[in-house]
Amino acid sequence: MRFIHTADLHIESRMEMLPSEKSRLRRDEILRTFEKLVDYANDNSVRAIIIAGDMFDVNKISLKTKQRVLSAIKKYPQIDFLYVSGNHDQNNHVFCQDELPNNFIVFSDEWKSVEYDDCVLMGAVLNSINSKTLYDTLRLDEQKINIVFMHGQVAGYKAYEQTEIISIPLLKDKNVDYLALGHIHSYSTGNIDKRGTFAYSGCLDGRGFDELGEKGFVLLDCENKKVFSTFVPFASRTLYEFEYDVADSENFFELADKIVLDLSSKIDANSLVKVVLKGKHKLDYFVDTFALSQKLNDIFFFARIYDKTQLEISLSDYELDKSVKGEFVRVVFESNLSDEEKNKIIACGLSALSGEVV
Repeated sequence: MRFIHTADLHIESRMEMLPSEKSRLRRDEILRTFEKLVDYANDNSVRAIIIAGDMFDVNKISLKTKQRVLSAIKKYPQIDFLYVSGNHDQNNHVFCQDELPNNFIVFSDEWKSVEYDDCVLMGAVLNSINSKTLYDTLRLDEQKINIVFMHGQVAGYKAYEQTEIISIPLLKDKNVDYLALGHIHSYSTGNIDKRGTFAYSGCLDGRGFDELGEKGFVLLDCENKKVFSTFVPFASRTLYEFEYDVADSENFFELADKIVLDLSSKIDANSLVKVVLKGKHKLDYFVDTFALSQKLNDIFFFARIYDKTQLEISLSDYELDKSVKGEFVRVVFESNLSDEEKNKIIACGLSALSGEVV
């Protein structure tokens, strides 16, 4: 028997970091990735798709999106969709109960199971009310293959948004073979006990630069009383982050050419890339992030430059300088601003005083 574990699709996410047209395209791509996942399931004899929360990203879903999602679910009635809501979609009530196709099964805050031969798939929505009692009511047959699914955060995992905490120790000796989780957007695994493992499938398709690297789903093959899991990369595009030190080149335009060549050799043109510039530079080393951004956006789907460089300047260089520049530098150095703020202000101010366009 074969199943898919996915989560955190975040369909109709706003994609605010992108320009409007690319944002619209990415929203459609993320929806199409879900539709392609359904086709993959049909082509690979998958019996059910587990969606461990955050299928949607916002409370109000457009009619077009709603119809496309339902059409994808109805397309293959032999595939069940087992859905527990997450912290993003717990209160949005996207579908009225009378609209749901028979193969779309929504789970509540009490355990419910669906059986496929010797496999039992059991899910529940974890919330603040049942978080302390839900583990006690979990009953699983030792002789079955037991797959449990929930949405929440295992202690010790970094997350950008808070949700209910899942206690792995409370699931020990419960006959869990595989715990399918949602909420953390990167694929990761761990052990429950000698019998069972848990996994975050990660998000299906990356949306921002906090979702770097390969994204996809987990394919579960159940045979010989065991669950074998395989991570399957499936995203339409990949997001990357690279750092470059300005000290590696004599001037910024030389560095920009090196960055273009390096990235072109490492990542696909369909990628989204974040470039972080670091290191110290002299005043006459012009860091032109706009020019570099233009170059990279001509090559890749989307590029963003983060300037974390520092101006190499000392107060002693301007202590005796009686010019406007000297007075300006001393005033900024003596202020209560952070070192980073001082650096940026001095860089902009000296450039302006030198006649450069800031």
